[in-house]
Amino acid sequence: MEKKVISEIDYLLIEEVKALRIKKGISKAKLSSKLKLAESFVGKVEDLSQRDKYSIRHLPLLVKALGLKSIGQLFPSTPVKNMIEITYEKIPKLNKDGSESKQFVEKIIEIKEI
Repeated sequence: MEKKVISEIDYLLIEEVKALRIKKGISKAKLSSKLKLAESFVGKVEDLSQRDKYSIRHLPLLVKALGLKSIGQLFPSTPVKNMIEITYEKIPKLNKDGSESKQFVEKIIEIKEI
């Protein structure tokens, strides 16, 4: 298992953008392109083992790319904690034939405030 310390607001932003991206059928590479960033950027942000994350300058770009009306739609309406520790494990994705892929998904084991 691996651990990552991140601010809760960063984590919630990443998860909200990911959910909206998936709901709208936008790939990681396509969203990166819409943000005018490297094709791998969104994938790195969504990968907990990477250090990349969205910055304040990305917010208006995300609003436009995701077809939202305001930056507020990217954030939770409830107060958040400062820093959290996420315990997770990387599990291989499965191919259509049931064999293990070289790609991984992250299974969250625990999130705790620190």
